[in-house]
Amino acid sequence: MKKKGLFICTIFLCSLFTPLSTAITPTDIAIDGSLDEWPSDTLMQTDTNQVNLHLNWNSTHVFFAWEGTDWKSTTEGADLFIYLNTSSEGSVLSKSWGFAHTLPFEANHGFVLEDETYFRHISYNGISWIEENTVIEIYTGWESNQITEISIPWAALGNPNSFDFIAYAQWQDEGNVWTSFPTQNPASNNGAETFTHAWHIENVTNATAPNQSPIIQPSMTGKVSDALNLAIVFHQHQPYYKNKLTGMYEMPWVRVHAMTEYVDSPGILGDTNTKVTYNLVPSFIEQLVDYHEEETLDVHTDIAKRSWTEGAYPNATDLELHTMQFQSFWNSGWIYNVSQDDAKLNWLYPSSSKYKELYDATLHNLKPDTIMDDDLLPPQDFLDLQVLWYLYQFSPDYVLGEYNLSHRDQGLIDLFMQNGNYDLQDLQYVLDAQHAHMGNVLPMYSELARNGQIELTTTPYYHPIMPLLMMDGWTMEDGIRVNKDAWPEDVQKHLTTGMDLFEEELGFRPTGMWPSEEAVSPEMVEPVSDVGIQWMVTDEEILKQSTDTSGELIDVEDITNLATPWTVTGSEGGDVAVIFRDRVISDRIAFQYGTMTPEAAVSDFISYLDNVRQDLLDAGEDPSDHLLTVALDGENWMFMSEFQYQDNARPFMAEWYSRLSTHPTIVTTTPSEFLSKGTDLPQIETIGTGSWIDGTLRTWAGEEEESLAWQRLVEARQQLVAFESENPDDPGLDAAWESLYIAEGSDWYWWYGLDQDSGYDENWDVLFKVHLSNIYRAVNLELPPYLQELWTNPAIANPAATGIIEPMIDGVALPGEWDGAARYDAPVSGDDFDIEQFFIGYDASKVFLRVDANTPSDFETSSPQGKNPDLAIYFMQPNAVNFNEAETNFRTYYGNQILGFPAKYMVAFDFDSLREDGRAKWNLFTAKGKSGDQEQWVLSGSSSLGSCAAKDVYEFSIPWSEIGLAPRYSTRVKVVSSWAESLSYGDGEDKEIAPPAPSELVLPDLEEWVTLLELEDTIGDETGDGDYIYPLSSDFATPNDGGLWDAQKLTIRQSAWNAQFIIEMGEMTDIWSLSNGFSHQIVQIYVDQGETSYGNTEMLDGANAEIHSDWAWEVAISGTGEPGAVKSVQAITGSTSSRGVDVSGDSESNTITFTVSKDVIGNEIPNYRYIIVIGSQDGFGTGKWRDVDETPSTWTLGGGSDPSAIDGIDYDPNIIDIILKDDTQQTMLSSYDVDGQIYAQLTGFEIPDVSQQIYGTKFISSTSNSALIEWSTTKPGNGTVICDITNGTENVVEIPWESESLTTTLSITSLVTATEYGCTISVGDIQSEVLIFQTSNEVDTTAPDLLNLNVEVLEDGRARISWYTSESSTEQIYLDNQLIHSDEFATKKNHEFITQVLPIGEWDIEVRSSDSSGNENKSTASFIVDVEGENPVELDDDRQNDKDEDTENASGLASSDVIQIGILVTVLVLLIALIRVRKNDDYDDKWS
Repeated sequence: MKKKGLFICTIFLCSLFTPLSTAITPTDIAIDGSLDEWPSDTLMQTDTNQVNLHLNWNSTHVFFAWEGTDWKSTTEGADLFIYLNTSSEGSVLSKSWGFAHTLPFEANHGFVLEDETYFRHISYNGISWIEENTVIEIYTGWESNQITEISIPWAALGNPNSFDFIAYAQWQDEGNVWTSFPTQNPASNNGAETFTHAWHIENVTNATAPNQSPIIQPSMTGKVSDALNLAIVFHQHQPYYKNKLTGMYEMPWVRVHAMTEYVDSPGILGDTNTKVTYNLVPSFIEQLVDYHEEETLDVHTDIAKRSWTEGAYPNATDLELHTMQFQSFWNSGWIYNVSQDDAKLNWLYPSSSKYKELYDATLHNLKPDTIMDDDLLPPQDFLDLQVLWYLYQFSPDYVLGEYNLSHRDQGLIDLFMQNGNYDLQDLQYVLDAQHAHMGNVLPMYSELARNGQIELTTTPYYHPIMPLLMMDGWTMEDGIRVNKDAWPEDVQKHLTTGMDLFEEELGFRPTGMWPSEEAVSPEMVEPVSDVGIQWMVTDEEILKQSTDTSGELIDVEDITNLATPWTVTGSEGGDVAVIFRDRVISDRIAFQYGTMTPEAAVSDFISYLDNVRQDLLDAGEDPSDHLLTVALDGENWMFMSEFQYQDNARPFMAEWYSRLSTHPTIVTTTPSEFLSKGTDLPQIETIGTGSWIDGTLRTWAGEEEESLAWQRLVEARQQLVAFESENPDDPGLDAAWESLYIAEGSDWYWWYGLDQDSGYDENWDVLFKVHLSNIYRAVNLELPPYLQELWTNPAIANPAATGIIEPMIDGVALPGEWDGAARYDAPVSGDDFDIEQFFIGYDASKVFLRVDANTPSDFETSSPQGKNPDLAIYFMQPNAVNFNEAETNFRTYYGNQILGFPAKYMVAFDFDSLREDGRAKWNLFTAKGKSGDQEQWVLSGSSSLGSCAAKDVYEFSIPWSEIGLAPRYSTRVKVVSSWAESLSYGDGEDKEIAPPAPSELVLPDLEEWVTLLELEDTIGDETGDGDYIYPLSSDFATPNDGGLWDAQKLTIRQSAWNAQFIIEMGEMTDIWSLSNGFSHQIVQIYVDQGETSYGNTEMLDGANAEIHSDWAWEVAISGTGEPGAVKSVQAITGSTSSRGVDVSGDSESNTITFTVSKDVIGNEIPNYRYIIVIGSQDGFGTGKWRDVDETPSTWTLGGGSDPSAIDGIDYDPNIIDIILKDDTQQTMLSSYDVDGQIYAQLTGFEIPDVSQQIYGTKFISSTSNSALIEWSTTKPGNGTVICDITNGTENVVEIPWESESLTTTLSITSLVTATEYGCTISVGDIQSEVLIFQTSNEVDTTAPDLLNLNVEVLEDGRARISWYTSESSTEQIYLDNQLIHSDEFATKKNHEFITQVLPIGEWDIEVRSSDSSGNENKSTASFIVDVEGENPVELDDDRQNDKDEDTENASGLASSDVIQIGILVTVLVLLIALIRVRKNDDYDDKWS
């Protein structure tokens, strides 16, 4: 009491000397926007922004004043917050307003001000902050008066005797604090804050000078009792790179990342109290130990450790040196950009600057086929590069001993501080140090585990997809059946050997598991449980597919379901607890936080968890009874995301672990620790089947390449099981099974198919085949053809093909008939079924083959008894470049000899259909791949009679389409003669395979294109929804500041085979040297084929938009500069394929061209509707799309929105431009709503009626004074043809023309001998390109040979008349002296005509043919019609040769639908397509 009395007296005495502007509380304040009534001792503090905070009170109210902010301005003030601690048991977190900030006390009340329209008193009710209806008197600061006064009744605050308070202001949108009071508190403007200081008012009833109130730093009470449990699970995994037979690592990535990411994470963690779970894959552990103990070589160290000549290169090939140079830059971006001003990293500047110098001196973004394009660095620079490459595989913090002082390596430190000029001893030192230090990796984890800070878990040994191994085969969207049994014994082997190795290296058997790729199913639960696993982790998508005990699907939107472990019972028994990964916050770490400061990223993370905790509280749950799981790869996100430019995520991890250890409402724990509390867990009746990738298994199965890999694995396993049953003691069995288990690993199937693309998929393919081959080699089994080095250069034709041919298929090799075809020798003797040679050629729609071999007439005396002849032609899968082709076969049908290519089609001569005239049919078989011990061939078609023939030789006519060919396609061909015992596979003997190396057929570009649409897109609209911004990297710079994604013009055209989309861009570069000729763009074409039951509105992954339901697509096509990212998707099946889609770019003309087979897109190109979108290509982005975020970063665009805080999904489109006829792009792309979780909806354009065009102009033939030309139009028409001499002299020829047909052939006469002419065809104002030809310099007086005149009477009484001429000729047919058919144009060598039904009787026929010079030849024959057909034609009784009358009647004798056939069938097929162009009639409009 004496002290209190003395204190009061002191205040009283002091007040006598205080200026009149000061006053002792209580003081009454008028809320009027003036500080006149506020004594000076109410000014608590002034911050660096010159903002003043005042405090005062009286007996009924507490008053706050804030001077210096306009709360209406979004650039000045935004929001004001005041928090008060008036009693115990409040909240240590502020109300979440952008962020929930950590308060220095447990607050009970608060005040929030946005502007004069919104201000509230809030209170904490023990669960959450709620708004009160308190009457608050306020004056809100504005532009002309920036004084804010606030009056809050004491009664609303519970009439406290004492209180603590803080105040701060933050930006409204970002939620960042820009000022705080007391000013000792942080205001970093960088995410959530942890406030540490507050004013303490001891007793409001005492007279007090407010600014004399002490600033206190309340002692932190640690974690609150209802803190949320958090499990962080990292998956430390690398594929198994070691070749078991050679002992070398085929890829170096275990070693490359061992001393960076794999030591940084536990090293930084050890300085905090945060708990984490690390999953160590056994095959990864094995490789770590092997590198350390055995110093095993890999493809990089093998070169580095070879002998070096002083001042020269290591002992390596040029290819090895170039590859090593290129791959020595495969590391994080921060390494080349260390600043001398960086307080933490500047000691690395000498070596970093040298590395940057070497980087700038070399080429990057190379591919295997361009790896030699770069110049080798000089020897010293090459040596420097090698030292730096291995040196920067060490974490600088590790080398400094910051994680453990015993790890400090002064030798490495010195090399880091050296600016190049290294020697061979330096290289050897780094390599030796790397192997030595790798021995410290596992002990770092073991020590933390012993201390209880981390839990260590495992995975099946070689990381297999257990649900797939447990399945009895499958057929997924590719429609390919993978025939296999369930392999539970393999799963058990992976599990037990993995647990054994883990125990051997780490000293205990784990109780937790990360199933490979978090892939689970009901069937795999029992084997997991059987090895002692008590819990496993998977994705929330699996929880969504699972059912509870009532059989209902589980709602993952209910946080009480997601933030808890569940108990699962397997289909065959066994129980495990399962924790489910929260994919929203887990993915933010990997895909978003690298673009943020560490402080802001961690603030976002903590804010998310605090919101989860609040949701649990709101649901009436105790957060301490719940566990939220964050699970992600342990290393990829550190060096593959934007973190690679932020010191490999080391600053983020330090901030993250540190803040989590002190944040009061989050308790980090491990799953086992949480489960040990004995919390009752809900029960799952049936767990879903899938993985953490989209909740499905489609990443590893379901595409053609993936199915092929599984089929090959199945085949290898079947071979091994069969071998083991007969040779149980073979010493190679263990190695064979080991290689099989390696080949079961998930990584090989991950990179197959189009859904994942490494850019170097061929490396993974090779490694998978190495493991697969080792299965066979270990037990000396013959390698299957696709694992042998059988791909060779094709055989050389002599002579090679020179042009289109037109043979008559009659089994007779007529003179000149096969001129222009490729000829191949068959040097191997086939004995009694010998092939002497064969020819292969083509016209515009067919492939022709002639095989000179023993024919049926020879077999009458030489065929083996009881055996049948077989002549088969094998065609490769079109455009195949290796053996990786699904549903193809590799051996001949009867003799099972290796063909040397993946055969897709087999055309077999049907000897049973052979007629006396030599004509026959062929049968077409399609390969289906191997099933069991046999390759499967399916009969898929038979030709019409006469499509092949056998007399003197065998001749075949095969349509391109039947064997999958189109212009510019290639295939390989072999002809096989055999004797067959039966029709069964393998039941025969091959006599000859010709040629020994396969022949190759490359079809020419015979396409004629018709333009359907030319559409001008708005220029300068590459802004997405209106304000998209380019990424910051200089890789996106252009001379004109933009245009990379600005589509300016679209041309759509079609041919008989393909549709083509030509997009003109504003700017194009190929800065990354991608194979298709362009780097920055991704283009997607969505095709609406009309009303169907299977149209899709979801766009392909990564576009982040939807197609309007009225425009649902049936086919989607996507392409980038990488061939591996080119694909089509069929909505009806979901199948994905790259076949039939060709994409190319030309940076000179700024064009990107998509050529799409009509087999893929459909035939009615003019009738479809299209949505074409353009974005930025990102090789590592979802679906190859580059993200658009709120703010741009090095590699992401800005101007969009960040992912939803609710579900973590990006709703802002990654689409930068849409090709449209109008200006609705911005409206469409801005129609998304992040808060409402709504995507933008898109529509596109239709193709109008096709205008008149002239195309397909061609010169057919000429004489000394005439020429024959042909052209096509899109509509019937008339016009003129003008031909003049190209050297400018006179003699202009002008000929009018008119045609109801779409193809016109015209003979031009009165020309000058040996002269070059240029002809132009016109229709109205439209003119063709100039057609150039030259007349002959010799007068032709020789008539064409007229050969093989043949008449066949058909079963219905008609007659087929055919003959062959040695040069292109006209046609005239006289039947009993009456002209029945005439074609006046000399365009064909192969002639055929079918009459109408003829009366029974004997007939005389004469055919006449003239060449272009009018030289005529003729031939006669007689035949008998002995079948009575329906409605035979009536001929004149006298059958007089009245040619005028006969000409008029010729159409009555001929078929009524005869169409004049031009030199190329191309035109005919194209015209059929054009006829289908949509008319104006409403009934023909699918969308009317």
